[in-house]
Amino acid sequence: MISVMITDDNFVARRGLRSVLESARDITIVGEASNGQEAINMCDSVNPELILMDIRMPEMDGIHATRAIKSKNPHIKILILTVIDDPWVLANAINAGASGYLVYGHFSPQELIETVKTAVAGEITSIPSATALFGKSEIRDLPDDINVLQPLTQREKEVLNLIGSGYENREIARSLSIEEKTVKNHINNIYSKLGLTTRQEAVFFVLRSRFING
Repeated sequence: MISVMITDDNFVARRGLRSVLESARDITIVGEASNGQEAINMCDSVNPELILMDIRMPEMDGIHATRAIKSKNPHIKILILTVIDDPWVLANAINAGASGYLVYGHFSPQELIETVKTAVAGEITSIPSATALFGKSEIRDLPDDINVLQPLTQREKEVLNLIGSGYENREIARSLSIEEKTVKNHINNIYSKLGLTTRQEAVFFVLRSRFING
């Protein structure tokens, strides 16, 4: 049995998701949370294999909750399930550690069930597809070879990873215990070495790397 926890501040949405998933014989719902902090608190007690995570919730949003849960429980798979189809938001969710996303209106009940199973199996999966959502040019133009990161120093790799996880410069500085101006210098070096020009391109770069390397 695949154990699933549903995290959404909308009670009706949680009921609907539970109904769909419980129609599958090999899926069981082990808990429900109404915000990101509640999901974090419940993880140890219900120990789900997968969490369905809404993005916009009170107290703590889904991206910050995903980051926190994955840092402590890397084995737990997280699928972002949302009405938001903003590529920037979803790229940050994937880079925070989510195994994929499903945008309401783009999937059927059966596709929801199959996506849960695929994510638990360890694959990154998304509906609509990353190419469809982010645009063919943005996906195609990013380097296919992760070895392109080789020119970066270890610190630059750390900064790039935090950019991809949605951290702002001030948060990066605090996380790495360095000055904000030092962060800016690292970012300039990263952009120069990787041929990037904007923060959005940096996020998509990290996203692409996740899709290539699983």
